[in-house]
Amino acid sequence: MSTSTAQPGSIDWGMGPYETTAAELEPAAAHLVSLAHVLAGECVLDIATGTGNAALAAAREGATATGMDAAPRLIEVARQRAASDRLDASFVVGDLHELPFESGSFDCVVSVFGIIFAADPQRAVAELMRVLAPSGRGLISVWVPAGPIDAMVSVFMRAVAQATGSRPPRFAWNDEQAVERLFAPHGVEPAWHEAELPHTSGSPEQYLDRGRSHPLSVTTAPLLEHAGTATAAYEEALAVLRAGNESADAFLVTSSYRVIEVKRPS
Repeated sequence: MSTSTAQPGSIDWGMGPYETTAAELEPAAAHLVSLAHVLAGECVLDIATGTGNAALAAAREGATATGMDAAPRLIEVARQRAASDRLDASFVVGDLHELPFESGSFDCVVSVFGIIFAADPQRAVAELMRVLAPSGRGLISVWVPAGPIDAMVSVFMRAVAQATGSRPPRFAWNDEQAVERLFAPHGVEPAWHEAELPHTSGSPEQYLDRGRSHPLSVTTAPLLEHAGTATAAYEEALAVLRAGNESADAFLVTSSYRVIEVKRPS
C-alpha cells in the first residue's frame, strides 16, 4: 500500500520493510532537495526522514543535514546509509509536533510526504516555522488525491472505516486555501510546484503484494481479516491497479503530487 492519502493514526513506521517504500519515494526526495536549491554549508532538516532520503540528498549537495523520524529502526537504517556513503548527515528520533531543535536552527526544512501525516497539522507547521532561520525556506511534498494509487489506497481505507465504524479526519494538504490558512499565522504565503512520481513493478499483482509489508498494511490487515473483508478489498484494489496500468507488459502508474514552499520572513 502506498502512503498516498491514508490517515495513519498511531502507526509504527518501523514495522515491516519500509525500505521498499522509501526507495520508491527517493526520486521525490531528490526533486524536493533540488527545488530547495540547497547550498554547501547550509543546515538542512528533513522531518519524518524515514530511511534518510532527503537528508542524504542534501548532504550530497554539501549541506550539514539532519534527519528526524519517530521510528528508531528507520533512524538506524538512515545512519547506516550515511556512514556507508560517508555523508555529513546525522539522524535523531523525535516527534514532528515537538521538534528537538533550537529555534532558528536551520536554513532549510524539508519533509517528503511526512508532515502530511501529522495528527495536528497546525502544530507541526508551527514547529517547522519555529526552527527555520530568518529568510529560511521550508518545502513539503503532498499527494494529489487522484490517480490509481490514490484510488487503491482509498479502497483499503473505506474497508478499514467499515470494519471500525469510524473514519479519522484528515487535513486537505492539496487544498491551497486550507494550506494558506494553516500558514497565515506565520506571515507567509505558500508557493506551489507540480510534480509526478512513477510507480513500477513486474505486474499489478506484484505491486499490490509488495505493499502488504507497508506499515499501514501491516497495521490494518488484522482489522480486515477479522471483519472478513480482506480478500474483497484486495480484489477491488487489484482491479483498480489493473485498470490504471500504463504498461502493456509490466506495471506502471503515475501519481501526481505537489510541493508547498514557504519562506520565513527575515
